[in-house]
Amino acid sequence: MTSLYLRFAAPYQSWAGPRVTGNHVNTQPVPTRTGIIGLCAAALGARNGEWPEWLQELDIEVRVDIPGTIEKDFQTINPRPEAQKFIERIWTAAGHKGSAPTSFTPDAQKGTSIVRRTYLAGAEFTVRLSHETKTQELAQAFASPGFSPYLGRRAFAPSFPFLLGIGDDGLLDTAPGRKNRPSGIHVLDGRDNTYPDRTTVAGSHPPQDLSWWSENTTITERAPIRKQAS
Repeated sequence: MTSLYLRFAAPYQSWAGPRVTGNHVNTQPVPTRTGIIGLCAAALGARNGEWPEWLQELDIEVRVDIPGTIEKDFQTINPRPEAQKFIERIWTAAGHKGSAPTSFTPDAQKGTSIVRRTYLAGAEFTVRLSHETKTQELAQAFASPGFSPYLGRRAFAPSFPFLLGIGDDGLLDTAPGRKNRPSGIHVLDGRDNTYPDRTTVAGSHPPQDLSWWSENTTITERAPIRKQAS
């Protein structure tokens, strides 16, 4: 079988995990399964609530080429009306009397919420995607995406090259690494992905040389753009 390979590299990435409170959003150290499926849906041009069911059947593996570092971000936002309605219901259900606080985070000051986020800086990952019948369709979608791809947040566009192409299933283990050290490979199947499932010790190559991929994969031709009738 063949697989589709993508390169996730950018100054910043954000792969948010579970929230403990509404005003603390922390990134995971590796891309999440839900985040990658959302990226695939965007490439297919599928809107929220219209994602193809087969995306849940994808085989996804992520190789950590450069771990990156966690950086903190401090933001202030105003509470949204729908968020205030939600906190009102929670406030009433908890048995409190009177009006709920005017913000959905506990450290609000005069209606302004303080939000703390963490991002992944300088990281690089190689991602393998495969499906029994839809790999080619997915490759065509990434060659001409319906919506612009981004790595967790709209401001975090991927660096070039992003689409590495279609190749044999085992390329994640044989492709040259970015550092002279073993690279961890995470199998994203819904389990805890804190630790890699296996490691690869493939030889390294210069940081800016990605020619190996062009020699071992093929890029699906872009679908022709349909002209609208005048």
